[in-house]
Amino acid sequence: MEIVKGLFGFLESNDLEAMFRLFDAKIEWSPTEGTYRGVEGVANSFIEWMEPWVEHKIEPEEFIDSGEDQVLATIHLTARGEHSGMEIDQRFFQLYTLEAGKIKRMVEYHDRALALKAAGLSD
Repeated sequence: MEIVKGLFGFLESNDLEAMFRLFDAKIEWSPTEGTYRGVEGVANSFIEWMEPWVEHKIEPEEFIDSGEDQVLATIHLTARGEHSGMEIDQRFFQLYTLEAGKIKRMVEYHDRALALKAAGLSD
């Protein structure tokens, strides 16, 4: 769980180099809009996602250790589009799988019940 918490600490302090060291070289990163592979793929995912936002805040609200090297994180996201001015305020759920002290996989869900089920947990 500390590794996943560290990810958000590095993200908050904008220390992306340290954040990327937490990832397995063959990481599979699956936000809701696609799947990215490898550390370079994750970096591209972050660049693509961050580009349209002038303001954004990613707040982890809860971490659940689901055993078997998995952590489920509840994330609160607020952001405002640079050109559109569109604002978002949403929660989503990220299931992290760890192996040998590195983040091996992340799958993102919009639905808490589906995320809990994927983690082998119940509400």
